[in-house]
Amino acid sequence: MYELQKEKYLGNTKNILTTEQGIAVIETEYHQRVYEGFHSHDNAHLTLFLKGGTTEKRKNRTETVGPGSLLFYHSDELHSNHNTLFPSRNINIEIEERILQDLNLSESSIEKSIQNTAAAKFLILKIFKETIVADPFSEDTIMMLFSQLSGFSGYLDRFQNSPLWVKNLKELLNDQWNENHNLKDLANILQLNPITISKHFPKYFGCTLGEYMRRIKIDRSISMIHFEQRSLTEVGLHCGFSDQSHFIRTFKDQTGFLPKQFQKL
Repeated sequence: MYELQKEKYLGNTKNILTTEQGIAVIETEYHQRVYEGFHSHDNAHLTLFLKGGTTEKRKNRTETVGPGSLLFYHSDELHSNHNTLFPSRNINIEIEERILQDLNLSESSIEKSIQNTAAAKFLILKIFKETIVADPFSEDTIMMLFSQLSGFSGYLDRFQNSPLWVKNLKELLNDQWNENHNLKDLANILQLNPITISKHFPKYFGCTLGEYMRRIKIDRSISMIHFEQRSLTEVGLHCGFSDQSHFIRTFKDQTGFLPKQFQKL
């Protein structure tokens, strides 16, 4: 077993920013095979995969991850990586124990928060964007963004206690993510009054229908941009944006990056 100290990762570190509050943002790249045995990290961390991918093994599960995948690791949690694709590139958000204590959070609550996956990914990308800007306001901005991430855990609680129609609606929206259903369409499919959806959607989904659908579409576009051989115009169209400028504006609003900037990461 191999234990990695603070801010150390198996890949090549390309960029790093450590805040005084106890959050470190580390960008890592993998161009060749690295240690494939079980290892752990001193601090809990989130990893967003930008390029490439790997087969992730932990005590109770194995999964293959690629561009757009988001994982959480507890401090000292054993895991290993196999069949890594080269080049691979990750953003790691490392969380010291003291920041969890300051925010009255636990590692489990952070793990729970990222189950609101799309919104969590976008916040991580905005945090990463601050490491590129790196101006006098970046550290405080990273702290504020991380605080938003920690607040997502309530979303899962609301959803777990929701009526059956809410769960059916979520499944429908995610299955038909590249379509543009309106309230009337959804109400007809679910045999509900449109007012019911309109009134209760923000309570269970934490946003409006339009915002939720834009998140899903941009989330899907993230993996396409770095995984599929499509132009940005083709990605936007495939994700249901008939207007390219709308795709660009929405991508920037959600992630902090223009699609072309993100493509170059």
